[in-house]
Amino acid sequence: WKTCQENGILGTCLLITKGIAVYFAISSQKGAKLFCPALFFKAEKCMRRNFVLNQRQVIKMVFEIPQKVEMIINILEKAGYEAYAVGGCVRDSIMGLTPNDWDITTSALPSDIKEYFNKTIDTGIEHGTVTVMLHNVGYEVTTYRIDGEYKDGRHPSSVEFSDRLTDDLCRRDFTINAMAYNNVTGLVDEYGGIEDINNRIIKCVGNPIERFTEDALRMMRAIRFSAQLGFTIEADTFKAIEKLNRNIDKVSMERVCVELKKTLLSDNPDYCSLYATTGLFNNILPVIADNLTGRYAKKLLLTCKYTDNELPLRLAAILFVCSPDEARTALRNLRMDNKTIDTVVKILTYAPLHIDETEPAVREALHQCGRDIFMLVIILQRASIKASEEITFISNPAKYNHLNKLQRMADDILERGDCFTIKDLDITGVDLIEYGLKGAEIGNTLNTLLDIVIENPKLNDKATLIALLDNLK
Repeated sequence: WKTCQENGILGTCLLITKGIAVYFAISSQKGAKLFCPALFFKAEKCMRRNFVLNQRQVIKMVFEIPQKVEMIINILEKAGYEAYAVGGCVRDSIMGLTPNDWDITTSALPSDIKEYFNKTIDTGIEHGTVTVMLHNVGYEVTTYRIDGEYKDGRHPSSVEFSDRLTDDLCRRDFTINAMAYNNVTGLVDEYGGIEDINNRIIKCVGNPIERFTEDALRMMRAIRFSAQLGFTIEADTFKAIEKLNRNIDKVSMERVCVELKKTLLSDNPDYCSLYATTGLFNNILPVIADNLTGRYAKKLLLTCKYTDNELPLRLAAILFVCSPDEARTALRNLRMDNKTIDTVVKILTYAPLHIDETEPAVREALHQCGRDIFMLVIILQRASIKASEEITFISNPAKYNHLNKLQRMADDILERGDCFTIKDLDITGVDLIEYGLKGAEIGNTLNTLLDIVIENPKLNDKATLIALLDNLK
């Protein structure tokens, strides 16, 4: 056995048996680990018995096609058609990842597909896609096709069905997504997808200028895949993005938002800087572009990397130097959902506040921003400190200790059930009406009583609070 690692992320494990070299991908965030233990033991067993493994046998060991997917492929093959799993599911299987879904491509026409399955949905039948329903689960089956002209820079104006798999693969975006597999033929990799996985690069199928001119969204997908997989974008592909960056105007902001979210929620959220350095965001999202290339870009990106994998936190990280109003405007332009926008704005509103290391101060902070936002602010501030330490090479234990103490105090306050909101007071507006208060007096009095209880939660007792009313007149 010979093992090598590349940056601890991806490498190869080489088994030589009877003069045949067999490669296994290694994928792990914490050192090298075989991506498929079952394959390791099968291969080792074969080696001991002097069995010879050819490429098809090895690839077949890697793939665990879901039973229903294999059933769809088998039904179409028995009817005389070709059928393969294709695209991302093949890529993920080779890399030892669990595919989110399985797409099937076939030489059968949509009408043929519908003939062989009892329940189908015409998902995109004009483009050759039929969803086959098996036990209430849908599987998209698409006819081999040749795309017509992309007049709008996003969608083909027409499609022509084909009976050749190669016609379907050549229209796809990246080599790692242009592979197909079934148990009979094995792996079909006409564009070097496995080689690019081994080299950890994102590379267009064919001419990248043509691919990105056809569909401008592919430029963002290149960056998103590089972030999700930890790959580098191949030089010519990267140059094509820089050259065609203004074409991103042809992509709806909703789709831009989806790709940015996936990038931020990847293991490499700092790769979102590529949206700015390639010029993709310069016109459509100038505030975010400026943040990702400006004076504080390095700290913002490191903060984004070190904070928890939650969308509001990572958005707050890249918008950390913006005012809450600027952030709200930027996120609205991005077509972000209102709940996320509100959360990000609250984080940025309360993040600059200094909180004294006293329980009344922590209760007041919990009152102002709420328990959820309070905890998110602590997480973001901790990530920001770590980012500063990496940039300056100066540790700051005092700030860490301050945040840790605030969090411990907050945990104790929440565990005890201390009152820090009006609804938690042991007295209500109805009680104050019975006491004789009216109108604005009621709200003002409740706020005053809350201030008292935040200072001393032991006073949150109905009788005690009523007794205090006389002193408030």
